[in-house]
Amino acid sequence: MLIIDTYAYTNKLKDTNPMLKFFLSMGLLFTAIIIKNIAIESFIIFFMAFFTIFIAKIPLKSYFYMLILPLSFLLLSILGILISVSKVNVNYLWSIDLFNLYFGISKATLFTTKHLLFRSISALTCTYFLVLTTPMNDLILVFKKLKLPIVFLEMSILIYRFIFIFLEEAKEIHIAQELRFGYSNFKNSYRSISSLIASLFIRIFKRYEDMKYSLAMKGFNNQFHI
Repeated sequence: MLIIDTYAYTNKLKDTNPMLKFFLSMGLLFTAIIIKNIAIESFIIFFMAFFTIFIAKIPLKSYFYMLILPLSFLLLSILGILISVSKVNVNYLWSIDLFNLYFGISKATLFTTKHLLFRSISALTCTYFLVLTTPMNDLILVFKKLKLPIVFLEMSILIYRFIFIFLEEAKEIHIAQELRFGYSNFKNSYRSISSLIASLFIRIFKRYEDMKYSLAMKGFNNQFHI
């Protein structure tokens, strides 16, 4: 998250009209979802990746590094769709017989998986283009101009703020545990992670209480002025 936020404020397109970037990314995203055409989805993938890497000047290595995590979840999900199970061999393109069950890939599942993969990657590249080139304050400005409900804007700001509070508290606890050799072996690591999760919940709740009291002292009337 910190890397994404850093690039959002330092990329070459940071001063470009945020409304233009928003409609470009969202327009191509909905095009990829609605139009089931691999050629169009492939064009969107390369177009968005080109703009993000070569126009916005996001480092290629960092860009692909940020794609690894969502793509790993995507590939695991696709495997569940690609491989079907049946008691009979129903004209699989490829299959294996295990415990009187056929695990295989059919023409239908291959077709569905192929389209799902390209559609998901194209949507992901559109989303990454927006978040890597547009700072959060510009996005809030776009949402405000689109007349989105004030509750949505407030929730977006609070969630964005608490992501950094969460990361900051987790980092401090992790460093303290490392200094006490909390991750010296598997047993200590398992115990330290459990302690980190428990402590993190308490400290985040405490930060929330501090923020609530601070706002109350400043005469907060349950509405942020955005």
